[in-house]
Amino acid sequence: MSISGTDAYATETHLPPLVERALAAARAHAFPHSVRPEQGRLLHALAGGAAGAVGETGAGCGVGLAWLASGAREGVRIVGVERDPDRARVCAEVFADRPEVEILHGDWRRIGERGPYDLLVLDGGGTGRSPDDDPADPARLLTPDGTVVIDDFTPATDDPPLHDGKVDRPRLFWLRHPALNTLELPLAPDLATLVGTRRRLAGTETTWRGFAYGQIVRGVVTRIERFGVFVDLDGSEGFITAPELTRRHFDSYDEVVHVGQEVTAEVLAFELFRPQVRISTAALEPDPLGEFARGAFGRPLVGPVTEVVPFGVFVRVAEGIEGLVHRDDLTGPALPDVGTELTVEVTDINLVLRRVRLRPAR
Repeated sequence: MSISGTDAYATETHLPPLVERALAAARAHAFPHSVRPEQGRLLHALAGGAAGAVGETGAGCGVGLAWLASGAREGVRIVGVERDPDRARVCAEVFADRPEVEILHGDWRRIGERGPYDLLVLDGGGTGRSPDDDPADPARLLTPDGTVVIDDFTPATDDPPLHDGKVDRPRLFWLRHPALNTLELPLAPDLATLVGTRRRLAGTETTWRGFAYGQIVRGVVTRIERFGVFVDLDGSEGFITAPELTRRHFDSYDEVVHVGQEVTAEVLAFELFRPQVRISTAALEPDPLGEFARGAFGRPLVGPVTEVVPFGVFVRVAEGIEGLVHRDDLTGPALPDVGTELTVEVTDINLVLRRVRLRPAR
């Protein structure tokens, strides 16, 4: 959802009538986070290619759904999920005369009750962009060659993409997802959207040209560019981005590799349109989080609060490792201050997204 998306329509004209209706509802209920016009026009175009079902998480007051419903062909089902009960009611009223549109109230995961989808828009859950939000599974929620849209990124000019000076791992999760061919589309100077299409050929999610997702391969470095390292994998091209080269800090590639060097790496994904194998040498190095995970469960851990956020607090539980305690698991009206020592226990570790979930020790 866009921070000021509703206001972005102030000078827009010639909008689809259903979008006008949803905008009126958003304004009447002071809901500012509607999809922006640039996003709406993209959704309108993509919906026209759907044959059976279209879904959206985070329906809000229905502006995004209105763009989708206005662009969809006759007979296509439209499903929206909204967790806020008042907004879900408002959204349902917007589409009261459109029987093809169904509004579900609850957690974003309810979208799975009506899938799979030809087009799925992740706008209010399932993106994996916040520590309390697990990413959706496109292989389960999309039809073969179905499309997923992940909204509201800042256009990236770096490879790998950065956010607040750090590698944007949620964005990389979708760009490198083995079940998807994903592109980043810049829609405005401050707005980009990821559009991923589920791979059509059976098996390409995990295998391609004799390579398998997670396979260990050996090759020779043939070229080093600003954006990464190219490796000859016995006639196939492998590519290593900077964060996948090593877990250690480095200032220039020649501190880590040189042309002609033999490297061993893990297969991450396949870029079929190049064609190219995305590989990682860092994946084979000792992983502090992996080492931590081996003995993390079933014992109390003591550490300081390092950051306070609206949905909870982050606690340092080992050197270089922090985990989230969700506010629903904390007692008292106020969140602990930075520096407060908490005794916690691990409930979940995601090595792909580099996330640790914690709760107060019992």
